[in-house]
Amino acid sequence: MEVTGGKVAVALLPFSGPEGPKAHAIVSADLTRTLLIQVTSGGRERFEASATVSSGSLTGRIVDRHQKTPPMERTFVGNLRRIAHEFSDMVTQQVTGVSGFATSRVAFISQETGYKELYVVDIDGANAQRLTADRSISAHPRWSHDGARLVYTSYRSGYPDVYIVKLDKRTRSRVAFFPGINSGAAFSPDDLTLALTLSKDGNPEIYLMPVDGGAPHRLTRNRATNTSPCWSPDGKEIVYTSDERGSVQLFVISAEGGSARRLLTGNAYSSEPDWSPDGKQIAYAARIAGEFQIGEYAPSAATAVVLGSEGGEDPSWTRNSRHLVFARKGSLYLMDSVTRQIVLLPAGLSRCSEPSVSP
Repeated sequence: MEVTGGKVAVALLPFSGPEGPKAHAIVSADLTRTLLIQVTSGGRERFEASATVSSGSLTGRIVDRHQKTPPMERTFVGNLRRIAHEFSDMVTQQVTGVSGFATSRVAFISQETGYKELYVVDIDGANAQRLTADRSISAHPRWSHDGARLVYTSYRSGYPDVYIVKLDKRTRSRVAFFPGINSGAAFSPDDLTLALTLSKDGNPEIYLMPVDGGAPHRLTRNRATNTSPCWSPDGKEIVYTSDERGSVQLFVISAEGGSARRLLTGNAYSSEPDWSPDGKQIAYAARIAGEFQIGEYAPSAATAVVLGSEGGEDPSWTRNSRHLVFARKGSLYLMDSVTRQIVLLPAGLSRCSEPSVSP
């Protein structure tokens, strides 16, 4: 079922078991957050979901009243919050045809302490963790595609250098610390290469370098400031920001090098690109009348559209290539890019920016 307008009604029946009520509340909030599903308590909706929750496991069931087939049933094992999120994603996929994102996490920057530190949080606002305490500037976090690492820029040495954090061990290593600017790194789809901005040879240019360190390979060669590289899902191209033509615009270059082409967004200032996982859209921040808005560029059609008028920066796609997380006036929001509905993400922190959603 393709959801394009109205929401799909799902009757979420009470969950049995001692931890059933807690799991039910998590799933109900997850499904509502998709902006695709209307949760009800019963009635004659086409879809009906229920679950049995015991210690460390959740067996979830989905009934489709329009199909003469047995209920879809699956058992999830593990931490209560995790298995509730997994069941939520199963329900979302089954009733809407759109992949869920309840198990996703968001990396972002917050000035809650007075300094720009790196945080991660579950996409429902739970389990917020501060990863740095450098009393300095952290910026531009990006996930590895295996979800195990974050790459980001830090000024903890007094200069902008690139670090990688291994989340399971909470360790970090400095991987790019050439003279000048080292910033805005992003993992390649195979997680073996970083695209990043370096100014070691003069002005800020886009380079590629191995994740574990090594000699960087220069991609761009101009007198402009080239920043914010982001890989295409197939790893063949990189979209980035440049003021090569005067104003800040989006450009795409082959990962093998060569000439770059400008993306005609129709906006005088376009920055912060993020390529959707399905490769069909590039989200970006467009400055319009002095305020940033979220834009969306379709490479195949070479067309762009602004997705709202209430402001937004730093867009990041969820895994389903439909929903975006972005920052607005210090808070994080989630948007359905099709219906353009928006919901606040309850991160529990203030002065937030630069979100990046895990795969």
